[in-house]
Amino acid sequence: MSLTTYEMARVLEQLDESPEKVMFGKLLSGLGNQSSERIQSAARQVPVSVLKDLIYQFQQVIESRKHEQVETLAKELAEQGISVEELQQYLNK
Repeated sequence: MSLTTYEMARVLEQLDESPEKVMFGKLLSGLGNQSSERIQSAARQVPVSVLKDLIYQFQQVIESRKHEQVETLAKELAEQGISVEELQQYLNK
């Protein structure tokens, strides 16, 4: 039985840190480094239902990783000597 790329991606997603998952992550990173025209051109070859599902999956990952950005920002602010209170005062202006 032959799997489509999309089906293969779903199978790989279920695996932990397999070489296939690592390679799939590298593939996605490579895609992200392409021009918007190239990404759009490739996306036009994918059925809309698949694109919608991909968008949903990416949104789920983004939501689950928001804390990473908050932690990074908090660390950078602390390194610059900006306290939580100072930031809150600034944001409340």
